[in-house]
Amino acid sequence: MARKKVTHYAVFYNVGETASVNVYYQGGGANTITNLSIDEASFVIDLLRNEKPMSYDHTRKRLSTWSVEPVGENE
Repeated sequence: MARKKVTHYAVFYNVGETASVNVYYQGGGANTITNLSIDEASFVIDLLRNEKPMSYDHTRKRLSTWSVEPVGENE
């Protein structure tokens, strides 16, 4: 599966255990990133909040910026 542009997300914390993040795609569809530690989930959420646009490849479990970014953006 190719990467898809992420437009929305939802977070689910399983108290005392793990977290999951649902990512929703431009044009429809969604996937869930499961079994994340709280630290991993926090990192993923930080990327989704602060980077735009983002994509997700469910097969590779790879979250990435859609294109290259210049160094030193001060984000």
